[in-house]
Amino acid sequence: MEEKVNNNGQYSKVDNPFKKGCNPSYVTARSKLQQKRSRLNDDIIKELRLRRGAENLLRATGNKEIKEKVLIELGFVKSKLEVLRGDLAELNSSVKTYQNENSSQSVPMITLGLKETKDTNFQTVFMDYIEEHYSESGSLYSQPIDKLHALRKAIRTPERSEAGIELLITYYNQLGLIQKRFYPPGRSVPVYFTWYDSLTGVHITQKTLGYEKGSVLFNIGALYSQLGTAQDRGSVSGLDKAIDYYQRSAGVLKYLRDRFTHAPSRDMSTDTLTLLIQLMLSQAQECVYERMILNLGPSTKFSDCIVFSQEAAMVASMYEETHNAVSSKSVRNDVPASWLTITIMKSNHYLAMAHYYLASALLTSKELLPSFNEIVEMLEKVTKRDAKSSKHIQYTEDKARQRLYCRSHLNYVISLNETAEKDYSFCRMLRSNDDVFLNVLHTAQENAQTLLDKVSDERDFEDIFVSATPIVPKSTQLVQITVSDFSKFKVEDFFADLGPISVFSAQHEWTSPRTVKLTKDEKNGFGFTIKGDVPSVVIEVEEHSSAQGQGMKVDDILVAVDGVNVKCKKLKDIKALIMSEGSSVELTLVTPMTPTSKPTIDITTSGTVRSMNSSSSSNDMHQLGDTMTGTWRNKMKSLTFLKTKKSPSESLRKK
Repeated sequence: MEEKVNNNGQYSKVDNPFKKGCNPSYVTARSKLQQKRSRLNDDIIKELRLRRGAENLLRATGNKEIKEKVLIELGFVKSKLEVLRGDLAELNSSVKTYQNENSSQSVPMITLGLKETKDTNFQTVFMDYIEEHYSESGSLYSQPIDKLHALRKAIRTPERSEAGIELLITYYNQLGLIQKRFYPPGRSVPVYFTWYDSLTGVHITQKTLGYEKGSVLFNIGALYSQLGTAQDRGSVSGLDKAIDYYQRSAGVLKYLRDRFTHAPSRDMSTDTLTLLIQLMLSQAQECVYERMILNLGPSTKFSDCIVFSQEAAMVASMYEETHNAVSSKSVRNDVPASWLTITIMKSNHYLAMAHYYLASALLTSKELLPSFNEIVEMLEKVTKRDAKSSKHIQYTEDKARQRLYCRSHLNYVISLNETAEKDYSFCRMLRSNDDVFLNVLHTAQENAQTLLDKVSDERDFEDIFVSATPIVPKSTQLVQITVSDFSKFKVEDFFADLGPISVFSAQHEWTSPRTVKLTKDEKNGFGFTIKGDVPSVVIEVEEHSSAQGQGMKVDDILVAVDGVNVKCKKLKDIKALIMSEGSSVELTLVTPMTPTSKPTIDITTSGTVRSMNSSSSSNDMHQLGDTMTGTWRNKMKSLTFLKTKKSPSESLRKK
């Protein structure tokens, strides 16, 4: 059972029709984590209100004793706020929760948490707008509004599955229809949406539908990231799915970044979204590397090791870019501190693996090694040796020189792994999780040491004078952003009875409905001709007919016949309905209005709560939805023109 808003603005129990993809009672470690995040968000809001009140009192009072007490209380509030934000950052740093149980030996991934929201009541505003704009009783649409409430409630607790993604996309597409129905361009509608920042926990309330759509898009991207992390990375099929989900997550976040400017919350700012896109692509590239290792196994072939080396170098390079993005001043105070450590640890780890595989390739058994010239040619392609640097030695035919070349790479591997382990030990949030990452680092270190022992000799002192030659990053499959096709998710138009959305929308205006009573005569019949399906339009009025006498005009739209709504009926059905009325019929008509004749309707209420720039933000966020262009008459002419090809005019003269 779910709750709906009744006519008194209160909630009553009803069945939620949107059960697929939503399970609010589904208790998992991930849902518990989300519930903890929600409670922390509420506690942070409470402390922010206390701090705001204390700061206002401090500015308002001139009493020295009161000021001292307020300062003490303000210190307590700020301390508690820092603790709560630290707890939230720790939750966002939880790498264990979202991982697949079968991937216990894999390097953990970073996952995005969902944005939380509060209930929103569309009922009063939408009913009033239906009566004002569409000239119908708002109470007739209480059921569609209830369905909208039920759908929005369902998207607050989406399943971690494809069904959950479909549910979120369905609501996003439904918002596109709602925008056309109830949101006139350039005007504000007093429906308020509250969402919590997924990273900082601060809540933002706005009355812009674009903010609602942007928040839903963020959650779609976050849910894709959770699905990617939940895959079994111990299988090729699981890695293929993980790659796809991470690329789709990056695609949704990029779409949001490119179309949502002046973000009111930090998690949807341009810099933060750029970071998250880079993070998702880095994790997708990491899965490409893992799939290659899984496919080829512990291969010791020279060519395979060279490919592994460049693939690992590509992952390291992408994580280095991600680390630079996390380190930037614009986002580093908003994202969890552990992200800074994880990204640099992964960059060092995969760079170490790149040099390990290069050394492994050169230490392959002589029977499997290519000729010396082929090795040199391959190294020139794979590495970037600085000929001017004395530390970058060249691979030669001298066996001692070859061992020294290999030791330079293996020593670098050990140095990188030691740095990664050191970073791990300094990160409290990582230490609180399972030591999966640490075990991976230890295994890599042991393998490198074993290989180093094979090439060590009495001249190891030379190692301090040489350094590993940088490796050129290259991938057999460079990941790309995948754009999801939302249009394949068809949605029901809850307010279809208002008429076809291409005509009866908030972007268009028409006169108040008027009723004409027509009487059929022997010469002219009813005296008018209609054309087109959904809706049907008057294209001709006979002179001296009953239709002309009652004021029927060309371009009038037929909306009802004897009280029966015909906005969505086909032409043949309307004709049959009119003819069944006999010698007289009562028609309800509306006339399209040109932009210059539209009346001004002020539906703006008080300004947006905690918005950055209400006007500019509103205009920018409207870009997330489709807007309709063209005047009413131009639109109707195009409809008439199109209907000329599809259905003939129906003349209701003497028949």
